[in-house]
Amino acid sequence: MRYEVTPDLITDNHLIDSEHMQLFDAVNKLLDAMSDPKSNSGRQIGQTADFLRSYVDKHFGHEEELQKKHDWREYETHVRFHEQYKNTLCDILDSIPLDGTPPSVQNMSELNVHIVRLIPHIRTMDKRLGAYLKSRGEA
Repeated sequence: MRYEVTPDLITDNHLIDSEHMQLFDAVNKLLDAMSDPKSNSGRQIGQTADFLRSYVDKHFGHEEELQKKHDWREYETHVRFHEQYKNTLCDILDSIPLDGTPPSVQNMSELNVHIVRLIPHIRTMDKRLGAYLKSRGEA
C-alpha cells in the first residue's frame, strides 16, 4: 500500500498540505525499507524511522503553532490527538527490530493501521483547520 495526499485530503493550506505530502513520503520510504531484504542490517530502517518520528513531531508542531496564532477553537482536541498519535507511533517504531532481524508482518501491520488513523484526522480536523486558516488570510 502506498500513501498519497489525494484531493479529499487537501486542506488548502500550503504548509499543511506540503508537510502531509512529505509525511506520507516518509511513511512510504519506511515501509519500503521494512519490506526490502537488503535493508536487513536495520540501518536504513532505523534512519528512516528516526526521520519519520522527528518529521511527525515537526509537522504537528507547525499545525499547533498555526492554531495558537489564529486562536483555533479546537486547539485542545487537536493537541490531544497529536500527543496520542505521536506516543503510539513511537511505541510502534520502537518495536521494529534494528539488529538485522527482518521486521515482522505484525510490525508492518501495526504501522499501517496507525498511519491509516491519520487519514480521517486529515479529512476532518485538518480540513476544518485549513478552511478556518483560509478565512483568516493564512493560506
